[in-house]
Amino acid sequence: MAVANDLVEARTRAAAVEQAAADEKFQRNRETWEMVANVSVTGLFALAILASLYLMRDVLVPLILAWVVANILLPVVSWMEQRKVPRVLAVILVTLALIVVLLSIIALFSLPMTYWLSRATELGTLLKEKMAMLSEPLTFLRELMGSIGQAASGGGPSLRVEGDSNIVGGIYSIVTPAVSQAILFLGALVFYLIYQKKIKARSVLILPSRDARLTALRILSDIEKSTTVYFGTFTVVNICLGIVTTGLAWAVGLPNPMLWGLLAAIVNYVPYIGVAIMLVVLFAVGLFTFPTVPAALVAPLVYLGITTIEGHFLTPAIMGRNMTLNPFAVFLAIGFWTWMWGPIGAFVAVPMLMTTTVTFRHLFPKELPELPE
Repeated sequence: MAVANDLVEARTRAAAVEQAAADEKFQRNRETWEMVANVSVTGLFALAILASLYLMRDVLVPLILAWVVANILLPVVSWMEQRKVPRVLAVILVTLALIVVLLSIIALFSLPMTYWLSRATELGTLLKEKMAMLSEPLTFLRELMGSIGQAASGGGPSLRVEGDSNIVGGIYSIVTPAVSQAILFLGALVFYLIYQKKIKARSVLILPSRDARLTALRILSDIEKSTTVYFGTFTVVNICLGIVTTGLAWAVGLPNPMLWGLLAAIVNYVPYIGVAIMLVVLFAVGLFTFPTVPAALVAPLVYLGITTIEGHFLTPAIMGRNMTLNPFAVFLAIGFWTWMWGPIGAFVAVPMLMTTTVTFRHLFPKELPELPE
């Protein structure tokens, strides 16, 4: 009888162990599928956000740009307000000064750029002559693309002229969005500069607790401070770079040296891409100006050395460690936002990356232990 009871107890324990193992396996599977479901929902939500950002770019790009420019101009408005200038008047004066600066830059660019664009055909012919070593591969590639195009169109002509009305319609379709976005940008800039304090104070009221509101205010203040310091410092650096580039262009004998210095100061606001643009421009102008390719390479190589020193040593030393961003993260941000929003996306990529970095720094303030190298 005792043996039978022991056997029953053993079977009961074995069944209990098997049931526990089955329950544990079921729980692990359940947790796994819950994690997969959470990741899937989060991924779909992220894709929806990205799709919304892309589809709403005509509205979001002017607003984001206005926010970035407003953070740059806020110290000037605050300084004027401390001198007993009414805030509305200070904002109007600062905005008018910004418009004057932009129009002055356009005016400085217009005549030299018109000259160079009028000689674009001549420049292209000269480039083709001086880069004769690449003519055969380019000819083969051009013939190959032409053959593919003819095959795709069935061998018939693919160009069709619709008439002057389509030209007018094309110009209208380009100018109208540009004007509307410029108006949206200026309106958002003016209203944000005027009501910036109220917007920041009331935007945190949607948060449920006092601690969350204080954290949000600290994040917003830190973002404004970081953006102002970054662009203020970068503006000074770019002005110096423009002066140095003007001197470089004058020293090597390039025409219109002030144009290239101004262009270098502007495009350097976009890391990596700005340097690449200036290298190509200086090389092309050098080819047009000098008789040999080595002589045309002098200005781009010297400019590359200057920007290397500026980007790797001078600017990080001025901004400090806390303002220095990961170069790979900057590169990815510029590539992503350029793909999303075009040239303006490249300009606002660094402020948006800085905003994300500052936000995570406040939300996760604990320092992680150093990992072994």
